[in-house]
Amino acid sequence: MNRKIAPDIQPINHIKTGFPEINSRLCRIDSDEEVFKLEIIFPKAGYGNYSNKFHALYGMDLLLSGHEEKSASEISESLDQLGSFVFKGCDYYTSTITLYGLQEHLKSTLEIVVDSMRKCAYVKDELDVYKERKVSELNINLNKTNFQANRAINDLIFGETHPYALKSDESLIRNVDTDSLKTFRTNALVEPYFIFTGQSNIDIENSLMQHGFELKGQLAHTSGDILPKNEVADKFVSVQGSTQNSIRFGKVLPSRKDPDYFTISLFNLVLGGYFGSRLMKNIREEKGLTYGIHSSITPFKTFSIFKISSECNKTLTAEVKKEIEKEILQLQTDLISEDELTVARNYMLGSLLRNFDGAFNISERLKAALELETESDYYASYFKAINAITAEEIRRCANNYFNIKTLNYSVAGEI
Repeated sequence: MNRKIAPDIQPINHIKTGFPEINSRLCRIDSDEEVFKLEIIFPKAGYGNYSNKFHALYGMDLLLSGHEEKSASEISESLDQLGSFVFKGCDYYTSTITLYGLQEHLKSTLEIVVDSMRKCAYVKDELDVYKERKVSELNINLNKTNFQANRAINDLIFGETHPYALKSDESLIRNVDTDSLKTFRTNALVEPYFIFTGQSNIDIENSLMQHGFELKGQLAHTSGDILPKNEVADKFVSVQGSTQNSIRFGKVLPSRKDPDYFTISLFNLVLGGYFGSRLMKNIREEKGLTYGIHSSITPFKTFSIFKISSECNKTLTAEVKKEIEKEILQLQTDLISEDELTVARNYMLGSLLRNFDGAFNISERLKAALELETESDYYASYFKAINAITAEEIRRCANNYFNIKTLNYSVAGEI
């Protein structure tokens, strides 16, 4: 082997997702590991269904906070003794309880979690302590420029009353009470579906049915979308005493189902989606105006959200904004080189492959695909589309979707 000669680059043309065939409410992903992962997903429990999203967020976070027979610390100790870990999450569409542990302790772990979930009393003393902590965290965050800039750009994109942009304040936090959390548990934590990752000889079906879970039938769909308001404007939030400013750009873009979505995704990568992007090279590496800058796309069912985020010295805000706009304008006028396009394309496809490396990663991708109701051929189309995108299409995309005048802009800091 001659180590002075780089190996040939092999093109990536396809992917095997490892997704199972779905014919019930239980999806199984086989793994050779001695640990298991069980995701219990509630399709009606996303915070997007609530005028006060904190009923859902706090209802999930406090789900193992105790009941008449066991306190929160006793539940936690019981799980620790088994070497098990439980994650509770609530996002826009769904809420999820994820169990991790040794396969020999699956039944015991499941029994503790299901029992604690169904008997959860949302004890007032526990809830009061939790709310005080959340109010304290809020007061600390209100003095952070990145927190304020994110709130501001979400206001502009979604509108202040949209569930995704609904801002936490002390009155909303204190308005959460035991009754509202119990109502959430009763009405929302129903009709779950399951993703189990573990060895094929584990009888997870029987374990779930013993706890009264229904496995037959189709997966229940998550709620629809409330469309963003997206009134193009600028918003400035003063954070006194800050030495840095946080800058955000953002706008609404088409969903994953749009024919241009793959081109939009590749454009985002070239602009600011990875360490070799144009924003990073120009604004961080060459000019040293910021420690970090990036752009991203967040997919929803019927739309997606584009954002650019950066922090900089408060005296450099105008210059950073100017350089960001310059990079977008350059992509609208000049064709990117074939070398740059090839590097971005390979990075994008390689990153996707890493997302499917291992059974636990596959389960994460499957959960996202089910949540967004992704078409079964999405990832096959992904590879085909990314490999076919040309420099001309990148420029067309830049002009069609990223006109500077259509971008919302927010700054938080010393204004």
